[in-house]
Amino acid sequence: MFIFYLLTFFAALPIAAYLLSQKTSNKGIIFGYATLILSFCLIIFVSKFSLLGSANKQLLNSKIMDQIYIDSKISQRSLKEIEVTLDQDEVKGWMIALISRSIELNKLNSAETLIGFSEKFFLSNNEKIVFYGLYAGLRDAKFPKFKNVSFEILKDSELPCSISNGSINLFIKNAPDIPIAKQDFKNIEEIIITNSKSIIPGFDLASAHLNYASVEFEINVYCKENTDEFYLQNLIVLDQENLINAYKIDLNEWLKKSQEL
Repeated sequence: MFIFYLLTFFAALPIAAYLLSQKTSNKGIIFGYATLILSFCLIIFVSKFSLLGSANKQLLNSKIMDQIYIDSKISQRSLKEIEVTLDQDEVKGWMIALISRSIELNKLNSAETLIGFSEKFFLSNNEKIVFYGLYAGLRDAKFPKFKNVSFEILKDSELPCSISNGSINLFIKNAPDIPIAKQDFKNIEEIIITNSKSIIPGFDLASAHLNYASVEFEINVYCKENTDEFYLQNLIVLDQENLINAYKIDLNEWLKKSQEL
């Protein structure tokens, strides 16, 4: 952009010299036309309405799409051009569109390159959720087997009382204290945990399977008859060959929470 300002400055020098000459006539007309022409050039080439800028973006988009169609890793030169050509909001919009398109076309090498490049642009919490969603989409495309993994409590599990409601949280052992899944329920038979129950996209049961992680679960229930509250905590041994993991609760596993005065 600076080069266009510099060229405009040099282009204006002979016009200025002509206007400053004492012998020059019709200075007002010449000054007006020169101002209009130079302003028009600046608007066309360096403003937000720049035809050259729009053309550069179209060419860059076509260049990247050509790489996506053959499922190659996006070149460092193209990635650098993205940073130079686009502002921050445009980069995020492009990344969402390009990554989504790559996954849709099953061009996963290209999608991986774009995911790795784009993470630094998604900074706020809301933006990170969008990025994690893109990452989860790529992961599910690479490992479709784990898209439908689930964990459930068996229907013949034993309960400490007739429950009015409860909740279950799943955690990866020795990891940050953030649930990979969470569900509220009114009946123990309703507990079926899938990837859709995750709080953060991509940090879910599929992630636990792929990383051979140990998973802990915690269930809290409230009794209908009184104010009693029971809970249990235990480990799940994820079966890598079985995408539906189940657990049967025995009565002696329940612990009663103490009532605070």
